[in-house]
Amino acid sequence: MFNKFARLRSRPHQNDEGNPILISPDARVSLDRDGAVFLHARTGVVFTSNRIGARIWQGLQHRESVETMALQISQDHGVQCDRVRQDTTSFITALETQGFLSRRVGC
Repeated sequence: MFNKFARLRSRPHQNDEGNPILISPDARVSLDRDGAVFLHARTGVVFTSNRIGARIWQGLQHRESVETMALQISQDHGVQCDRVRQDTTSFITALETQGFLSRRVGC
């Protein structure tokens, strides 16, 4: 399974608060139809998510805003946008806490 992990470059992504979100150079992620498995190469932390988490990760890779991701997920799954926005923000915070993302403050 881990042979599918992709090494990701750290590219700034503006979040809704204006602080760029950076993908850690230590993040390795395997995406499939059921979700995603995240491996932090330096710490060994493994983190898993469902398809929605995988969709959020892809949105981060494509530098989509939280609002854009939430709106699309809301439309695709028939869930209120406010709820999806909160869940998306929580998921991004969890990825940040585990070291897969960071925010550059003051840029």
